[in-house]
Amino acid sequence: MPEILNTLVQHPSAWYGRDLAVDQSWIVTLTPRHLEEIAAAMTSAKAKGLGVGTLTKEEFPLPTLAPQLKAWLEDVNTGRGFNVVRGLNVIDYSDDDVFLIFWGFGLHLGRAVTQNPKGDVLGHVFDHGRTYGNIDVRGYETSAHLPFHTDSGDVVGLLCLRPGKSGGLSSVVSAVTIHNEILKRHPEYLAPLYRGFHYIRREAALTDQPVTPHRVPVFGARDGLVSVRLVRNQINAAVTKTGVPLAPIEKAALDLFDELAQDPSIHLDMDLQRGDIQFCSNYVALHSRTSYIDHPEIERRRHMVRLWLTMDKRRPVAPGFAPHDGYGAKDRVELALQSAD
Repeated sequence: MPEILNTLVQHPSAWYGRDLAVDQSWIVTLTPRHLEEIAAAMTSAKAKGLGVGTLTKEEFPLPTLAPQLKAWLEDVNTGRGFNVVRGLNVIDYSDDDVFLIFWGFGLHLGRAVTQNPKGDVLGHVFDHGRTYGNIDVRGYETSAHLPFHTDSGDVVGLLCLRPGKSGGLSSVVSAVTIHNEILKRHPEYLAPLYRGFHYIRREAALTDQPVTPHRVPVFGARDGLVSVRLVRNQINAAVTKTGVPLAPIEKAALDLFDELAQDPSIHLDMDLQRGDIQFCSNYVALHSRTSYIDHPEIERRRHMVRLWLTMDKRRPVAPGFAPHDGYGAKDRVELALQSAD
């Protein structure tokens, strides 16, 4: 059984949404000089015929913005766990230009990891017309409400290219606060959460190996730090697929986690504006999205651009709690979990 942290965590990542709704220091803004550097870097990259995948950090220079981006991201990695960068003037660029700018930002922050079996390192989040809840469908391909979850990168970056007609609020919640609240209310629930659960293997759901052979822990603790990994829908799908129900205490623990995450005093809702970029640590925060209604015109439909980034300096995680290394690392995660099962 993994070591369970049985003390309340006092850290900037243990925040309550009710407080941050008033204190909006989590919103940081690009300056006119930053925008000039972006425009110059974009002009240079296009003149050289560079694009996503071929552009390098050196060929997208951001003299004052790059150090500022790193400083802002440091707060995501070691502080609060998320922020929003505001002020990118996306209406001044084509969609492809915006994709390249976002890719250029990522080059200065970390290494992009794959997000799906196709190997995409720059994701596009919009309604593909698929049905949420189908066993082989990922939530970002739909317009449905997405429950709180983590992604498979150290940091997820989400750029708002275009919002929908209505809905689509983005929400974040502190996993550290949830851990503290569970410890105060039902400490007996921590053991099953640290032990973890079997997950559906989404893209292998219709094969003869549809479920992870080893348990994926929700919480892991090391050096007084708590890390999280949770996609409840994939746990539920694994239960449905195998026909093996959760133990009562397992279900109660997950239900309390969900109840706390959905508490409006604990999580923080935000309406991302066009050009906003949300950065979120997948170790200390979970993110969610409300359902949305789209514009009828294709060119006006909701479109978010996503990066999963791995950091050079990585968060220390517990044995058996594998780091977030992107879609292609799922098998390595399962191997790492063998010692924790």
